[in-house]
Amino acid sequence: MLGQTFYHQTIRKYVALFGTLFNDINIEKKDSGGNVLSRQKVPIAYGPKQKFLTRINQDADLDKQVAIQLPRMGFEMTGMAYDPIRKLNTIGTLTHKETINGNRNVKKMFNPSPYIFDFSLYAFVENAEDGTQILEQILPFFTPEFNVTVNIITDMGLSIDIPIVIQSATSEDSYEGEFSARRTIIWTISFMMKGFIYPDIKTGQSIIKKIEVAFKEIAGANPTDALNEVLLETSTPFNNDQFLLETGSFLLTENSTTELGFDNIISKITVVPEGGSNTYITPGDDFDANTTITVYNPPVRYDESTGTYE
Repeated sequence: MLGQTFYHQTIRKYVALFGTLFNDINIEKKDSGGNVLSRQKVPIAYGPKQKFLTRINQDADLDKQVAIQLPRMGFEMTGMAYDPIRKLNTIGTLTHKETINGNRNVKKMFNPSPYIFDFSLYAFVENAEDGTQILEQILPFFTPEFNVTVNIITDMGLSIDIPIVIQSATSEDSYEGEFSARRTIIWTISFMMKGFIYPDIKTGQSIIKKIEVAFKEIAGANPTDALNEVLLETSTPFNNDQFLLETGSFLLTENSTTELGFDNIISKITVVPEGGSNTYITPGDDFDANTTITVYNPPVRYDESTGTYE
């Protein structure tokens, strides 16, 4: 619809991240002396609670050593909603620089949109003791949130901390029917995950290697004052037509189309990173810059085709 086709697998990563947190839960059976008689890893799978209940209630051979044997855990993403509290500047950008075959490239994307993802974790057990064992291996880590670092956009080298906040834990006993019927206790733990949804990546961005600012002679100025009164080429609007410098010189803005062009350049300021324009600087790095001031007397013109001052 919006003319962009892209897929970062962000939601898929959030679901996998949530399930991975609970894939190493174990149940131990002990004798009266506290010795461990057996240790069983609780399997976990993605799916709604009703699907697991149907499987448990309709399988006549639950005593066999199969994956559906209790205890068991399941989880699902139940919803998502926009989070206006964590909204970032819409036109803010994230950048990533990389070198491929000696060529430097810049990737850019706009700030992501914040969303809250709701998850439900289910624990199916046969007795209360197994349920409390599972709960006590989960609840202490959420106070009420637990932060997990995930490589969310590998193409951008982007890693973020994802807070997972526990909401509630409720118990349900599905025992019905005759006394000999199978009993299933279900613990449901609700969580919310504070994540982001990312837009498309824009490539082929130009890298700024140096900055040049050219000053021009004012048309019609007194020749004796030509080097004191200079014109700054800029598209930035100023409140005043001119600024009086401490030296008594004037710095005027170029507001007239008659002043546009490449002639009558009397000086330029060049700023490049220390080490030259090919110095590799990653976002967030501290670096020093070298500033060079060049004065032309007589004035010169700028050749746009060659990028030189003549």
